[in-house]
Amino acid sequence: MGLLAGVFGVLLGATGYFSGIGNASTAEIVLAVGFLVAGTALAGVSIWQLVVSDRHKRRTFTHDSKRGVHPYGYGPPSQPRPETPANPYPQVPYLPQASPQLHYTPPSAPIAPTVAQAPDWQTRTRTAHHWLPTGIPYASAPTSVLGSPADLDRDSSATIPLRVRDAVRETVAIEGPIERNQLVARVAQRFGVHKPSEKQQICVLGEVPESLMRATSLGVFAWPSDLDPATWRGFRFTPPTVSPRTIDTICAEEIVNAITQVAHRNRCTFDEIVWATLTQFGHERTGAAEDRIEACLTAAVRRGRLARDPDGRYRALT
Repeated sequence: MGLLAGVFGVLLGATGYFSGIGNASTAEIVLAVGFLVAGTALAGVSIWQLVVSDRHKRRTFTHDSKRGVHPYGYGPPSQPRPETPANPYPQVPYLPQASPQLHYTPPSAPIAPTVAQAPDWQTRTRTAHHWLPTGIPYASAPTSVLGSPADLDRDSSATIPLRVRDAVRETVAIEGPIERNQLVARVAQRFGVHKPSEKQQICVLGEVPESLMRATSLGVFAWPSDLDPATWRGFRFTPPTVSPRTIDTICAEEIVNAITQVAHRNRCTFDEIVWATLTQFGHERTGAAEDRIEACLTAAVRRGRLARDPDGRYRALT
């Protein structure tokens, strides 16, 4: 806007100047010269601000789809992009979910075992050494209605319906490792509850075996029984059609695995690791996100997954 106003001032001043000469009006000429000077100064300042802003943007690694950045984050656009391996998973067609009903109709058959609820591609991946080194697409658990809020308000664990336990285990099997509050919210929504009370939260968490809960300084997460946090090397990138998980609901182990995968390709600076890792999870760079990535990067070095060279770049060890 400043540049346009400056150009307009120059044009107005030039027109007034020649008009003043033609009318032999000294006042009109002086006023026109004033417009010329003000317009030229305003245009110059606007151009200088554009140059400074452009230089600042080039120093950051903020994701911008218009710049042709690789969707899985292999570094800033100035670096060569490796060829992307063919996706071994077929595209899952989008099936619109039916709108939740206010009433509940009990299912005609019991819910199948937990593993059977996982998508075929995820079950296959877990049988083939669990996860691919380059990550797999993130998938959400089903959201179909299973019951009513009354199912989560039982006074005794003995009276809690079996479908609550099955919903909890199904969600952990598909979305695990999953943050504790996220697990509660996912299950509660399937019983018509959008803001679960403390009693309802206890009901849901009571169905998670204690052996599957892991508490760290970066949150409490429920893990599937077939994943060991100490040896797991997988992570889930965010496909374009899926809403990204908030960064604080992604466990430290998964972020460390994504960081290590980025550093396996080439030695990276801190900024490059932050930029590429956040891109994997579908996030742009923010202060909170950068703090969590930095904490996980420190953990990766402490655990011997990464090493920091004297020049400040990181390289993968395992």
